[in-house]
Amino acid sequence: MRLHALRRSLRAKLVIFLLLAITLPLTASIIITNLRTSSIVTDDKVKTAANLLYQGKTNLEHYMTTVTQASLLVYNGTTGGGDTLYRILEQGREDYLSEQEIYTSLQSIAVAVKEVHQVYLHAAKAGRGYVIVGGNKKKTDQPQPSNAYLLEQVSVAPVFEPTHKSGDYGILQPPYSVSKRVVSIHRKIIAIPSDVQIGTLSIDINTSIIDAICQQLYDNTKEQLYLLSKDGTVVYGPTSAEIGLSWQDTTGKELLRTIKGSGSSVANSDTFRGVYVYDQLELNGLDWTLVKLIPNSTLQAGTRQVTMVNTVVLTISAIIVAIVAVLISFWITSPIRKLTEYANRIQSGELDIDIRLNRTDEIGALARRFRLMMETINNLVLREYRLEIANKTNELKALQAQVQPHFLYNALQMIGTSALQSGAPGVYQLVMLLGKLMRYSMSGSNKPVALAQEIEHTTAYLELQQQRFGDKLQYTIDMAPGTGILPVPRMILQPLAENVFKHAFDPAGGVLRVTVQALRRDEQLLISVENDGPPIPDSRLDELRTLIHQQSERSDQEHIGLSNVLSRLRLNCGEEASMTLEGGAGGGLRITLHVPIRQDSNEEVQL
Repeated sequence: MRLHALRRSLRAKLVIFLLLAITLPLTASIIITNLRTSSIVTDDKVKTAANLLYQGKTNLEHYMTTVTQASLLVYNGTTGGGDTLYRILEQGREDYLSEQEIYTSLQSIAVAVKEVHQVYLHAAKAGRGYVIVGGNKKKTDQPQPSNAYLLEQVSVAPVFEPTHKSGDYGILQPPYSVSKRVVSIHRKIIAIPSDVQIGTLSIDINTSIIDAICQQLYDNTKEQLYLLSKDGTVVYGPTSAEIGLSWQDTTGKELLRTIKGSGSSVANSDTFRGVYVYDQLELNGLDWTLVKLIPNSTLQAGTRQVTMVNTVVLTISAIIVAIVAVLISFWITSPIRKLTEYANRIQSGELDIDIRLNRTDEIGALARRFRLMMETINNLVLREYRLEIANKTNELKALQAQVQPHFLYNALQMIGTSALQSGAPGVYQLVMLLGKLMRYSMSGSNKPVALAQEIEHTTAYLELQQQRFGDKLQYTIDMAPGTGILPVPRMILQPLAENVFKHAFDPAGGVLRVTVQALRRDEQLLISVENDGPPIPDSRLDELRTLIHQQSERSDQEHIGLSNVLSRLRLNCGEEASMTLEGGAGGGLRITLHVPIRQDSNEEVQL
């Protein structure tokens, strides 16, 4: 019904058109702007993160270069004479003065970088290991260096060991030092210009500077940052529990195997949804990578604020424009609706209505022409129209008065017989049914009634007849949902049921079945009364159809009931109303009333 009303409303169509014409472009603008803003903000966030990683990478490279240069101090004095560390290692000397020079050189290396935890030296020819830790000197005989396994795959280049706990390098002598988290650089000491190894050097550096540099590269409340070795060991991580262990991010480790240089990669795995921003350190022997994890929530945080502002502004604009569009549509369609109301009032019988629209545009001109036309028509047909209405009213009353209440006499006879035979059981119910029938049938109102009332009246009539004839009468009422509220003329159904007993019922015969059915088909209400009495020949059916549709003024009692019903039906519902007669499915007769349903009817239904 709402869709039907929408199709018939020019105002609704105009409002919808204007709203669609306004809201669709604005909605598309909001969506496109938000998507574009999200892309721009995300790209800017990634670019900022990449620049920050580059600065961090540069600082780490400078710092590790300083550490690397400190490890090259063992080569001082390679071209001159004297007791230098390099010459002592080259010659394999073990005397007291040589050892003092070794300690002095190692101490120099230790102070070259403030964060050095300990320095380890292995003299290959002397077969001895030396350690400087916390200013303490220790030595022991070592045929092989304790870090030899780390240098098997290199010749000259240093090897950087990721974060780990510092050890004693196999020199188990007091004073003992506390183990700390360190990063180590290991390198072979080679006799120049040959490639003969004359010793090894290891420098353990605590990670305070590395940690400080990394901590400046991210917001630990929203992002994550890792400094990773080539094999995926965590040199630095957002939590201390991860440092020194293998990185647990399988997606990130897969990315680590393929990346070169710097860049970014979008991830949508179960463990992480966001962007990896990475940058590799470019230093000989140092194959580490900075990886920053920016989740989508962080990337979109800046977008949300911009998007919210855009959305609020555009939404407010849309609301203002929509209100203006509705007002414009009302301004355009209001006089049309007013003119339609005048037309409806004229249709309902107010032919002398004064049509006034204070407009100077085309609609105002139409209203003035319409008023002049109605004045002309009103003067010509008002008298004839009123006369026709009066004639129809009189005719309707006359037709209603022709229905003879035969069933009332039969009912009274049945009530008396029942009282004599059973001493009054059930008399009350019968009297109530009879009273209901009399009140309904004797009402002088011409107003239509709901179908449910007409069905109820007919049911009371059939109930009385069933009390009279007992098991020889069976009836069924079948009213489709939604049809009970539809308006129909009064007293059109009971005469059809009465016709069954006048022409089809034999008290001495077998059981008679009567079916009353009501259903809706498109814009028609179909009401049928069917019995399974003796079959009627086709020739007789044709004769009955002709007699009924002629609507003669005969008073023949055999046909007055059906003809009366059809006449009143057409007077109340128009010429589209009709009555059909056909043979029943089990014999007998089926009478069907076709009542048009008027959607725009303002006729009052009497309850």
